[in-house]
Amino acid sequence: MDEQVDQESLIIQLRTAFLQQNLEPFDSRDVSKIRNDDRAVLAYLKNCRFNLEKSFNMMTESLKWRKSFGVNDISKTSFSQELLADPYLYFKGYGKGGEPLLIWDVKKHKKNNTAINADMKKLLPLLIERREGAQEYKKVIMLFNMSGCGLGNIDYDFIKYLISLLTEYYPDILDNLLVFEMPRLLSAAWTIIKNMLDEDSRDAIKFVNKQEVLEYVDKDQLPISLGGTNEAAATNVMENDFQSLTDKKQVTFNQQTPQKRQNTSSSDSKSGNNMSPLQITPQDTLTFSVVQSNSESVPQSIKMLNTRDVQVAYKVKTTAPEHYRVKPTVGLVEPGQGVEVSVQLTPGSAVTASRDRFLVQCTPITSPFKGDITEYWRSVEQGKVTEHRLRCKVVMNGSAIEEKVDHLMSNSHHVTSPTNMSDRLSAIENRLKAIEQKGEATNRQTKRTLIILQIFLLVSLVYVSYLLYQEYNLLQESTTSALPASSIPKLKPEL
Repeated sequence: MDEQVDQESLIIQLRTAFLQQNLEPFDSRDVSKIRNDDRAVLAYLKNCRFNLEKSFNMMTESLKWRKSFGVNDISKTSFSQELLADPYLYFKGYGKGGEPLLIWDVKKHKKNNTAINADMKKLLPLLIERREGAQEYKKVIMLFNMSGCGLGNIDYDFIKYLISLLTEYYPDILDNLLVFEMPRLLSAAWTIIKNMLDEDSRDAIKFVNKQEVLEYVDKDQLPISLGGTNEAAATNVMENDFQSLTDKKQVTFNQQTPQKRQNTSSSDSKSGNNMSPLQITPQDTLTFSVVQSNSESVPQSIKMLNTRDVQVAYKVKTTAPEHYRVKPTVGLVEPGQGVEVSVQLTPGSAVTASRDRFLVQCTPITSPFKGDITEYWRSVEQGKVTEHRLRCKVVMNGSAIEEKVDHLMSNSHHVTSPTNMSDRLSAIENRLKAIEQKGEATNRQTKRTLIILQIFLLVSLVYVSYLLYQEYNLLQESTTSALPASSIPKLKPEL
């Protein structure tokens, strides 16, 4: 109990110290999270072993980085099609403690591919932000799959960035960092990498083989390529409109099929269709009220009433988890009882909120359940899940915010016309293509130069070999001619 009181006191002290400084270097969405979420503050304290000064410094530096890196604005459009077609950094499987397993196939990484590597640096924060259990601050296991790697795959800067990100910018997130099947040839390289890290980061690194990795991850959770039996597809958060923060099974509007899911729409509710075990309010639209476009909304509620005589499990998802604080995201509703899920729009999200959607999933539980509801959702058959969709709307001073934006756009004399904007985009695209073509031409010229150098070296080697051969023959001739005549044996003629 005393420990809990001390934690609460430290949370207050750390939050107060942070909010008293100049907040301009930070993203308002991150500041709001620190202001309202005790777990976000506690994560820094845990990471720094409840040292208040270190926690403050880490919080300040990590939140400055988040704004400068644009973490809150990273989306699918931030990445090249090449990486989207074959991402080699992904979540697949779980550790023995339920930790999501984040795998990096190092063999596919090329340190000279600067464009893809820049995208990879953005992909990691996106995966962490949208990972399962993000709202619950669940830790992850990072696994470097080093099997089949060579020196060309070892990128010191990227590895240091990756480890620093997990240990310095995302507090209390890394459970273990497993280096899997590292070739002996690369031992020296890893010695260099470990010397670049602090003591805590070095302690988190474990070198494992196919047998030792089973101490951290069960075989049925490991991909087949790592010696396991997990044949499931990797979880790619960019392929899903809805990102569940508590379930590894994710859905999109396009993935809904009548054979797999029962859909509960607002029209069903109004007509008395009792397909859904929960009566959900509101039926169509979740409306948020804000004073200014960058201010925090008044909390709204999604109300759910259980109309069945059995327990009903529910789960709330959204297309933009970074824009909302949802509590709780999963839970149980007892027969005849109701629950409320609090939903609050974060500062700075009002202008684009009308594009967001919420999805409420629910399923009846036929026998009394008292376990972990998050674990229960992992084994739910999708055919037993019903869904209810909600649109989002933001009202500012009595009017929908999109109407105010349209009004400002129509009356502004400084807005670039669509035609001019199209021309500018075309010009930029042409410039980029020209730069790309110039780069390709430079690469071709470099390859030709290398071929010419190789031919020159080969010819030089042949010529030097020829000279050495001639020198050897001359030496042999001079040695033979220098011998005295008496030393040459005389052959007697045969009779």
